[in-house]
Amino acid sequence: MKKSILYALLLMAFLAFAGCQPAAVPAVAVTEAPTLPTTVPPTDAAPPTAAPVVLEIIGMTETRSLTMEDLSDLPYTEGLAGIKSSTGKITPPAKFGGVLLTDLLELVGGLDSSMSVQVEAEDGYAMTLSGDQILNGDFIAYDPGTGYETTSDSPLKVMLAYEMDGKPLDEKKDGNLRLVVISQEPDQVTDGHWSVKWVTKVSLKPLVEEWVLLLQGAITEEMDRGTFESGAAENCHKATWQDEKAQTWTGIPLWLLVGRVDDDIKHDDNAFNDEAADKGYTVEVVAGDGYSVTFDSARIKRNDNLIVAYLVNGNPLIEKDFPLRLVGSDVGKKESVRGIAKIIVHLDEKLSAQPTLPPQPAASPTSSSDSPASAGGLQIVGLAGAAQSWTLDDLKGMELVKVAVEHPKKGQQELEGLRLNALLELAQPKSEAKKLVLSASDGYSVEVDLKAVQSCTDCLVAVSDDGLSLAMPGMESSFWVKDLAKIELK
Repeated sequence: MKKSILYALLLMAFLAFAGCQPAAVPAVAVTEAPTLPTTVPPTDAAPPTAAPVVLEIIGMTETRSLTMEDLSDLPYTEGLAGIKSSTGKITPPAKFGGVLLTDLLELVGGLDSSMSVQVEAEDGYAMTLSGDQILNGDFIAYDPGTGYETTSDSPLKVMLAYEMDGKPLDEKKDGNLRLVVISQEPDQVTDGHWSVKWVTKVSLKPLVEEWVLLLQGAITEEMDRGTFESGAAENCHKATWQDEKAQTWTGIPLWLLVGRVDDDIKHDDNAFNDEAADKGYTVEVVAGDGYSVTFDSARIKRNDNLIVAYLVNGNPLIEKDFPLRLVGSDVGKKESVRGIAKIIVHLDEKLSAQPTLPPQPAASPTSSSDSPASAGGLQIVGLAGAAQSWTLDDLKGMELVKVAVEHPKKGQQELEGLRLNALLELAQPKSEAKKLVLSASDGYSVEVDLKAVQSCTDCLVAVSDDGLSLAMPGMESSFWVKDLAKIELK
């Protein structure tokens, strides 16, 4: 009875509460949300990484950046390459694989003989090759067994290698890419400076003219442009100097070049002979036109402020300075030799020493109390049966001839003077005489073969109020000695 009363009361309360609610709202259709995928990628996932650029090619009008995959898509070439170092060490030929430089340069317009190619390494080392070198394989080749110059039986080609013996290059040793000169036979090696490691950039540039610097001392070396440029590289012997016009000159200190020929040690930490420098000798820097400046060994000894420069502001020198010019904070205005062709180390001479002249022969007295050299005259000494000595006035009083000659740089000239062979006949060269040493009043000298002079009918000692000079048609300008003072038969 009590339970039924309780249920009745609860039912009445519920009905009263329901009467207080608002009217029902009509149902609205709801579009279902899309079903999410069951697997959601993590929010910290990295985007795909692009392949790294390993090589930049800079053409005359366009630039390309290449990955290793790009390089592998280019025509593939294999060949054998080895090197001969500056010290003579031979690394025998090994098999390399990669892309010919000519194929690579097709991507930026192609290569021709009017261009040069600069190959640059990651560390700043750079080497320049001429278009002819690359297109014609114009490199000196050496026999791998003997180290002597040879002729390769197969064409030499230049390649940017990314494989060695079928495997990728050792990145720590060679980098991703390495320049090599290859052939198809293991019969040659080339100079080590052409084998550039860690290559990252190849640039087309206007043609660079080839040249040779002659170094003479205890030994003789003909240093070509490539060898010099290699020595002047960033991590080798590069030296720079900024002049008063804020131009930056780049080259090699003079003392390092002297060190290549002051004894038979050409290239290592002890190449420069300090002991010989302390004993004393002279170093003569000679221009192509014969102008020269002489330095004492004490002045050049390990002096980085006497620089033989081949670049100014990163470019080859202008014509009047080309190929090399002596510059630096320790170089005087008259010492800045332009167009350097030769550096001579006179190991048996000291700057303070004066040349000893032979007694004057009675048959040819001078007309002045001065020596012929100081009076602008001429002496012929050495292996002569009758040494000769003339003042300038003596020579002017002789029968002069006019000769048209061709100067190697200045072109056609008409000069007046005495035929060199006529003067030599007066000196009566001895049978053992083989050479002539032609010396100027400022100390410049050059050596020439006696037979070559005797066969030169128009070689002339030109006579003028300014003194004497040699005209040597058919010979390079270094033999056209200005201010001629002495001829020695030896």
